[in-house]
Order: sequence, then C-alpha cells, then structure tokens
Amino acid sequence: MTYKKNLCIGFTSISLVFAGNSLILEPALADKDDAIFEDNLTTTQGVQWGGKKLPIKKTVDIRESLVDTQLGKVTADRHIDGSDLDGKIFGRSSRPAPGRSAFISLWGSKIEGCFVEMIIQHAPAQGRVDPTAIIPTLLEVGVGGQLLQLPPQSSAKPEVYSQDYSYTSFFGKNTTSGTWYMTRNLFSVDSGIASILSQAPIKETRVRLTLSNGAKVLIPLDKKTVKNWKTAYSYNPTCKNLDADPAPASTKEPTSSK
Repeated sequence: MTYKKNLCIGFTSISLVFAGNSLILEPALADKDDAIFEDNLTTTQGVQWGGKKLPIKKTVDIRESLVDTQLGKVTADRHIDGSDLDGKIFGRSSRPAPGRSAFISLWGSKIEGCFVEMIIQHAPAQGRVDPTAIIPTLLEVGVGGQLLQLPPQSSAKPEVYSQDYSYTSFFGKNTTSGTWYMTRNLFSVDSGIASILSQAPIKETRVRLTLSNGAKVLIPLDKKTVKNWKTAYSYNPTCKNLDADPAPASTKEPTSSK
C-alpha cells in the first residue's frame, strides 16, 4: 500500500462543517539561530502552514524568553505531500494548495520531560473535511528492527484549527481559494524510548500515524532529523521532571538503643 493511497483514506471523511479557531501564531527563533523561545514553540493556538521558522532538520536550544535560560532542546521535521494546480511541483512548503498536506514533527526534551509532537495540516482538494477525523491518535516508529508505539500524553481531545487561503498556480493560470485545517497531538516518550531514538541508525526513517478515523499514514523522516535525536534528547535523557520537588525527608525518630 503506497503512502498516497493511505493519505487518501485519511482525508476522505467529509461529514461535518467546521467552524473553529483561526491560526494566528508564527513561531520565531530567538536572537541566535541556534535557539527558539519556548513561547514561540507553543502550537496550541495553531502554526503557520509548513511550520515556518521551526528548527527543521537541526537541533536548537529551547529558552525562556523572560530570563533567557535554557529549558531544553528540540529538532523538527517536515514532509509536504501534494502538487500545484498546474500539475508541477513548485514551492511545495511555502503555501497551502488544494490537495496538499503538511506533516510536521517536533522531537525533544525539556525540564518537564521528553516529547514528540505531531502536527497535521491539510488543504482539501474540494470542499471541506471534518478535521476531527484526522487527529493523530497513535505514533509508531521503526528503529533498528524495533517497533516503538507512542500513545498520546493525554486522553483529552486536541483542538482543531482552520485558516482561509487564496492560491495561484506557479504559471499564474489558475487561482483558487479554500480553507486548510490543522490538528496536533503530543506523544509520550520515556527514558527507554529516548535512549533508542538517540542511538537510531542515521538513515531516512518512516513513522506511522493512526488517525482518529482509523486510517494509517506513513511519513518519511529526513536522516538529518534522525541524527539530531541524539542531541535533542540529551538535555533530559531521564525524561523525568527536573523541577519536581524531592520526596520529603522522613520525620520518624530513630529508635534508641539501650
């Protein structure tokens, strides 16, 4: 079964008219190109098409914007599927187009622990889709003969977002307008998973997403992203909350010997 066929199955549910939040955030790098502010890494209010200014295929520090202290490390990957209206493939990641999809993944470790975040952005070829049908509910990664299954961090249903757009083909012959949608989910990573990812063979790797409508989508990851896992998970390899208060000392008095 090819990737394109899987993708088709994932986005064919057209049952609801969606009226959701508009996308407003544009993540931006910090003063240095090797860091990103944590506030600008937040995706809970949406991300511009293709994850502009995210650290694609490189590892950067996550920093606190108020006091400029390091909070973690993160690397990102992006895969764009779909062609322009005239059948040519130009500017694939620069803007949405009918039938085009973007898959963005964030991999890293922070003071709070380790994480993988998957973002799906989709511009339907025609009409509207039910974006709740394409929420990622399970992430599987094949590493060195091992199949890793990462469940969502939370059972809460993620938000869905929409954005209107206008698109002109590369040769300027066709112009269309439509609405593209975004869903996302955070997946759990413990120290064992982080260790396996950190030692993964450096080659193009595929992940498989199971969507809320039951469809499965195969997505390739660039080998540079796989190489960056070692650094991205080095900040907190235990994947435990480094700010957690230590267990209180015992108040039991020692037994006196006579």
